[in-house]
Amino acid sequence: MRPEHAPEISRFFFEHARDILVVLDAVDGRVVDANEAAELAYGYPRSELLDMTVYDLRADPADVPVQMKAADMAGVLFETLHRRKDGTILNVEVNSRGVTIGERRLLLSVIRDITERKRHEREREALIETTQRALALRDEFLVVASHELRSPITNVSLQLQQLERMLERAELFELLPQMQAARGEVTRLATLINTLLDAQNVKGGHIALARSEVDLADLVRDVAERLRPRAELAGSPIVIDVRSQRGQWDRLRLDQVFTNLLVNALKYGRGRPIQILGDRAEGFARIDVRDQGIGVSHLDADRIFEKFERAVPAAYGGFGLGLYITRQLVEAHGGSITLCSTPGQGSTFSVALPLD
Repeated sequence: MRPEHAPEISRFFFEHARDILVVLDAVDGRVVDANEAAELAYGYPRSELLDMTVYDLRADPADVPVQMKAADMAGVLFETLHRRKDGTILNVEVNSRGVTIGERRLLLSVIRDITERKRHEREREALIETTQRALALRDEFLVVASHELRSPITNVSLQLQQLERMLERAELFELLPQMQAARGEVTRLATLINTLLDAQNVKGGHIALARSEVDLADLVRDVAERLRPRAELAGSPIVIDVRSQRGQWDRLRLDQVFTNLLVNALKYGRGRPIQILGDRAEGFARIDVRDQGIGVSHLDADRIFEKFERAVPAAYGGFGLGLYITRQLVEAHGGSITLCSTPGQGSTFSVALPLD
């Protein structure tokens, strides 16, 4: 390229740039030159633009002197509002820098139309605000509904127990299976309601713990014994091998943790044996709940500990809250819970709790 062609090439780039290019006088802000993109953006022909100043283009010119000075000294990048010829407003990003050409001090400004970007940002902020309000309303509804449902569920459960005893006294044993099935469904409904309430109680990680000396071996055996009828119904024998491990923990909360894990194993264990193993290592008590069921893919291993997340078909039921609550309770004790699983071969949930 010969040097005499350089001005022609520079002018070509100036005219055909997609961004708005405006050259201003550094002293009074008068428009010295503007490209075709500027004409299209502002709606003025170049002849009119050259009779204008930056003050005419700005929707609010109050900051113009400060920004011109900053651009002249070291360059400046900022966002502002420009006004088109028809009066509509243009969101722009301005990158301006001072330069001396000949004996004249000029400001070279690259101006980008960000109107669409700003519109998308406002829409996103509005969507986030709407979503947050909807989540708050949902949480409020869950709390109120759960509390209101507890009382009638308890009453129905008590009435079913009374009816079951009456059937036994009347020796109507052929009706007992139906009654027990009805009680089982009521118990399942009560569990779902309690799970909803628990999810609200552990929200934000602020969980009050009533610590006392707890033996994990005794606790695990109590949980397993309480769920023994359910295990027999599922055809999944529970094998326990946990040595005595004592620590200062919240017994009720840990009962909830191992109940959730054992119920989970019974639900997805495909009627195969379930092992509960426990030992201690490096200052931590560890309990493993191991099933031989459907398993979880490695892609879902972390996700299933989040609220309302599930990695199984909807036919299995539930809200996707059990593991979320379990992790919150374990971490409130300063512990951790991990999952090791292979699809089709089962899952092992490992709970580690500090002994100190």
